[in-house]
Formats: sequence, C-alpha cells, structure tokens
Amino acid sequence: MFRKLVSNLSFSPALITQVSFYAHRLRQEEVTRRMTVVFVVLALVMQSLAVFSPPDSANAASEQDLIRGGVQDLDDLLVRYDNNTDDIKDIYTTLGVDRSEIAAAKSGSFNSKNNIYNISRYGQYSAEQGETSFSYKRSTGGVGVRFISPLHLSDTSSSKKRNGTTYEAWVGNSSQIGWFAIMKSSASLATKGYPTTITPDSTSATSAVVRSLKSVNTSQSVDATSAVAKPFDKISNTLTLHNTGTKTAQLPLSINLSDMLEYSTLIDDGGGTFNTTTKTLAWDPITVAAGVSQERTFAIQLASTIPATPVGQSNGNSYDCIMSTTYGSNIQIPVNCPVVKGIENIIGDLPGTGILINVIFSLVVTTAAVFFYARTRQMKKEIKLIRHNLNSGTI
Repeated sequence: MFRKLVSNLSFSPALITQVSFYAHRLRQEEVTRRMTVVFVVLALVMQSLAVFSPPDSANAASEQDLIRGGVQDLDDLLVRYDNNTDDIKDIYTTLGVDRSEIAAAKSGSFNSKNNIYNISRYGQYSAEQGETSFSYKRSTGGVGVRFISPLHLSDTSSSKKRNGTTYEAWVGNSSQIGWFAIMKSSASLATKGYPTTITPDSTSATSAVVRSLKSVNTSQSVDATSAVAKPFDKISNTLTLHNTGTKTAQLPLSINLSDMLEYSTLIDDGGGTFNTTTKTLAWDPITVAAGVSQERTFAIQLASTIPATPVGQSNGNSYDCIMSTTYGSNIQIPVNCPVVKGIENIIGDLPGTGILINVIFSLVVTTAAVFFYARTRQMKKEIKLIRHNLNSGTI
C-alpha cells in the first residue's frame, strides 16, 4: 500500500492527503510499537529473575523430613552426618550407606515412578499400601523408629500420578543396597525397591490385634471419605482395636494427625494427649482381652477459610487438598480447596523447559518487537522525506 501510494504521488498530487493520513497512522503505530518493546523488556527482566533466581517454595519444609527443610549442599549434609543430626548417621548406617559413599554421590535427580522407596519420620500410609516401619539403634542409646514406603504414594494429583514427580538429589551407589539417592529437600534416603538391609517391624497384618479407623462427617451426616469437606465441617474419627487372638494384649495407642491438621483443628481429643511438636494424639496403653474390641474417638473441625498453601516441596502429601491419616487402614478425606489450587494442578501439567529454551524464546520475542518498532520508525522518516520533496517541488 505504501509503495503504491508513493509511486502514484507524482501523477496525482492530491494523494498527499492520503500520505498525511498514513503519517498520522504511523505516529500512532510508533507509540504502540514503543510500548510493546518496553513491556517485552520488562517481561524479559522478570523472566530472567524467575529462571536464574527462582523463588523459594512457600512450603519447603515438612515434619516428615529426616532433616527439616533439607540441606544446602553435600558438605552441609556431611557435617550433619558427622554430628548425627536427628539420628541421620544412625539411620543411613542401618540402611547400609556409609560416609565415603555419601561423599562420592553426585548431584542429579530421579522420578518417583521408578520403584522408589523413601524414608520418612512418621507413618503416612497403611501396610496394605506397602508402608512398614523399621527400628535402628541410636548411638546415644535406645532404639528409634522410622518408616519406609513407595514414593509414588505421595503423587496425589492426576498429572503426578501419570508422570511421577522429579526430585533433586545426590545420587550414589552403595556396596550393600546398590543405587541410592539423598533428597536435597528433606535429606530422606531413597532406594530402588525395598532395601534388603532392614527387617520390617511387626505390623497389624501379622498381629492378633486388628486396627481400623473410621471417619464420619457429622456436619453432612456421611462417611467423611465419600464427601468433600467444607469450611466449619466437623469430622468424628474412631480408632478400633479388635483382639482376634486367644490372649489378652496390652498395646500403646497413638495416631499422627499432621496431615489432617493442615486444614483443620483438634476440637475433642477423646481423653488423649496431643503433642503439638509431633502432631501426635496418644492415649495411655490399653488392655484388650481376647475377642474384645476397644475404641477411642476424637474430633476435628475444618478451618473457616481453607488455606491455598502450595503442595509441599519435600512431602507431596502436604497441602494437597486431601486430609490423610493411617491407623491400620489409611483414610483420605477430600477438601474443598480454593480455585487457585486448581491452577496449581494445571501448571503441573505444563511441560518443563530448561534455561536454554527460555533464553531462546525471550530473544526471539525481543528481536521481533524491536524489528517492527524499527520498521515503523523507518517508514515514518521516509514519509517525512516524501512530504519535504513534494513541498520543494522535486516530486
């Protein structure tokens, strides 16, 4: 259009009005192009900050971490190992990993779908789901207990169940258990398959006492696992021990509520004692005669406002819109989370891109914006020259 207008200008000087109109449009277009370049540059700066200096997770630590909040680097891990922080040396040694093997580990990653088992501080799942506890000797005296379960159980969203979750870790090889990885976000030890160096503690599956848990949403008068819990809903939970054997059994009774209390508060402890540090509700040891059942009941109430806290970095069960706990059987109560949590799941479905792809994309967009801005300025200068030449009579 521009070339045709200029080529006909010498034959029809009246077209100068069209040139003036075109010049006016170009001035408007120049403003638009200039603003485009400014916003592209600002977007490039923000993207660079996000890529080269990513923000810390708002939910980076979990009570399930072997070292809460994880470790900064391999040297930090070795210092904590030498100091036996949170029994980390005792646990690794029991599992079959020594200091030299940790020091030789390389920075890498692994996916939860590859038959990975992970160590946690407290129980989260049932024996039927593959979780067991194991004991280890503490160097300070006594015996400690930790839990091991398939890592894919923490993949609760549809995208994570389909693709798994990738964890940053130090990956190494042990002479006793072979491949292992130490997760940077929690210092938890991951193995391929169940490690042969430990023996599972006795579970309810092999005990004469059968443990079970039932939850009822009293606000909606339904089984709590079959309905979405809403703000202010009250949920009654009943723990049952049934002695199927022929002898009287005396057993401790406790349940971990850390996951449930992310969205709720304990309003009735049922005569138990709640530990605010470990988030464990415990009762005095009870005696269960042969063929007899014993029950304990406690209640929780959902918060008035369901938090939109993102899913945990080291613990995928943390703030996943599901309240979960285990006593013999594992129960999962869905929670009516804010809409923003749905966006979090959508983002999880997006393909991951590395720094190189982000840089290339930014350069392409910036180059295109600058090109069109420069082209507009060039055409504006050409129109000025044409009008000058027309007024001077050279056209």
